[in-house]
Amino acid sequence: MVPSPPPLTWRLKEPTPEAAATLSRALGLPPLAAQILCHRGLHDPDQARRFLCPGLEQLPVPEEMLGLPQALEVLVPAIRSGATIGVAGDYDADGVTATALLVEFLEACGAPVVWDLPHRVTDGYGFKPPRAQRLAQDGAQVIVTADCGISDHEGVNEATRLGLPVVVTDHHLLPPGPLVPAAAVVNPKQEACGMSAHLAGVGVAFYLAAGLRAALRDVGWFQERPEPNLRHSLDLVALGTCADVVPLVEANRVLVAEGLKVMTQGLRPGLAALAKVAGRSGVLDTMDLGFYLAPRINAAGRLDRPDPALELLLASDESEAMGRAQDLDRLNRDRRQVEAAIFEQVMERIGGEATLQEAACLVLGGEGWHQGVLGIVAGRLLERTGRPTMLFAVQNGTAVGSGRSREGFHLQRALAAHAELLTHYGGHAMAAGATMPSGCLEQLAQALAEEAARQLPPDTGQALDIDAQVSLNQLGPQMMEHLKRLAPFGQSNPEPMLCAHGLKVASCRVVGENHLKMELSQEGSRLPAIAFNCQEPWIEKGTSLSAAFIPRISTFRGAHLELVIKDLRPTA
Repeated sequence: MVPSPPPLTWRLKEPTPEAAATLSRALGLPPLAAQILCHRGLHDPDQARRFLCPGLEQLPVPEEMLGLPQALEVLVPAIRSGATIGVAGDYDADGVTATALLVEFLEACGAPVVWDLPHRVTDGYGFKPPRAQRLAQDGAQVIVTADCGISDHEGVNEATRLGLPVVVTDHHLLPPGPLVPAAAVVNPKQEACGMSAHLAGVGVAFYLAAGLRAALRDVGWFQERPEPNLRHSLDLVALGTCADVVPLVEANRVLVAEGLKVMTQGLRPGLAALAKVAGRSGVLDTMDLGFYLAPRINAAGRLDRPDPALELLLASDESEAMGRAQDLDRLNRDRRQVEAAIFEQVMERIGGEATLQEAACLVLGGEGWHQGVLGIVAGRLLERTGRPTMLFAVQNGTAVGSGRSREGFHLQRALAAHAELLTHYGGHAMAAGATMPSGCLEQLAQALAEEAARQLPPDTGQALDIDAQVSLNQLGPQMMEHLKRLAPFGQSNPEPMLCAHGLKVASCRVVGENHLKMELSQEGSRLPAIAFNCQEPWIEKGTSLSAAFIPRISTFRGAHLELVIKDLRPTA
């Protein structure tokens, strides 16, 4: 039997009534909206005002990016001399959007450009020597990496041997040891960098382009050709940033907010077509990008080559864009089927092995598993069991895997602590990947389980951080307009989580496969609510309950407020 995760803990944040009242008066906000801002650490009215009105003028200047001067020393002469520039990207949505941005920008500057994206299975992650060789064969004379390269010494050395200087643009954590021997390294994770460390790979690419445009302007390069408008590239920045689940604070908040505006204008045929096949219309938000557009971009690189996704983003013809978007949509459906099959296999194994049922971190390997979807399946298992999870595809003595973690267990650091077992690893606190001999899989599983047992409190499960307890009559249209100003939502700026007690179920029914559609009432106020993947037998018309929820504007059958339920509890 697969153990269910412990019940969610409701963690109501401590109210700060005086600070909230001060902010409410200064900005003309309702107390609830002001309190939520205080919970985001925005007690100062000027700071809160900038947060509520993100604009391009708030962005740090490119000169704050460490490594940019060295990159310009390589790229400005290359462009002026007509050298062919090779862009080496990555296979995920962040890497594909970063590649699209650089290819589009460099071509707009008049440079001949060739590009290369890795195949997840045959190339693996990063800038490996065969990729340098392919770009050289395609005529590249300079190479710029996008969302990769920071740990790829061998690939950079091979490019150097071939006479190609390399500019690395990346945002991943720097591995221990000497810096990769590139002509320039542009990565905000470097300690001496003054730029926001939260940038995604596509954000770093954007800043390289901004710095390069300024340098070319200074040498008069745009006197005879139009200067590229980088604002038009912000749709790519928004998509890649949301897809990579980096914190939506500081520069990222501005880039995504402005990028969503650009995307709404429909300037890029590829994204307009992708939104259409995904069933999204009107004004898009970060949920549309993260849950509908990004998975379709990622599907190409998960199941096969990522090239079709890049070709979609670069497409200028609407008919071509629609055809490519439909292809990606089909791949995404295939991806879901592959994931479901692996998920079922893993659940069956957990149910049959007592060690796995007790492990604080789940590590499993399987032959025949498609490594392109393992990260997503690991995420589903994390939701299902409440435990950090790593899954590995095993073939010919090698295990290649991806993992997902939860608050309190830094997955990348846990892997680094056992680097002697691994041939390659990388990632972040909540998501990481690794390659190793399959014979070391059992040893890694034991090591990570012990690490997680030490670092995570036993059987406490995950917590819902709740901004405030409210009554339904506080959630009128005016309040929703104020709450919408907190957007764009994402990592480090989540949608407001609220709770209410003394609610009554005015109506309820199951919709779709297992979603519970309800109307909740309280003291004369009544609001629709939906609980996804929920069929609680104790809920029926007239039931009294407490709910933790996110208030969200639904556009289904006309815009209206809907409570997205995250947890339900019967009233004692």
